[in-house]
Amino acid sequence: MEQLSYCEINMARGSRHDVHGTLQPEVLRIVWELGHATVDDVRALQPEDRRSAYTTVQTVLNRLLDRGLLERERRGKAFVYRARYEESELLARSIGERLASASEMVRREALLSLVDDLDPAEVDELARYANRVRRARKGK
Repeated sequence: MEQLSYCEINMARGSRHDVHGTLQPEVLRIVWELGHATVDDVRALQPEDRRSAYTTVQTVLNRLLDRGLLERERRGKAFVYRARYEESELLARSIGERLASASEMVRREALLSLVDDLDPAEVDELARYANRVRRARKGK
């Protein structure tokens, strides 16, 4: 089964860290891929048969900027956009926001369900990490 990136998963609205629709995830994926990008850079990496208008990509980049997911700087006449978060960090923030608003029981069930979907090597890695966190917290 192909692993989907965070941006390819269309999560329900409700978190400022969620990416909405089909164009926002595509644009953010391109920015992550390039590290930094102008409107023209994003358009160049869109599939030719689905290339968006310049102003459409510019609007999407600015909406992601307004929501705090991108930052930008002016270089000459163009703005260059860069992601504020790595993909894994953005996913963790989005999940964290959702879990924070859930009841303790629902939060526990959701986390257990996520762990249940991991392969054995990932479960082992998670267990080692949880043990390190536990030891660090005891030391405080």
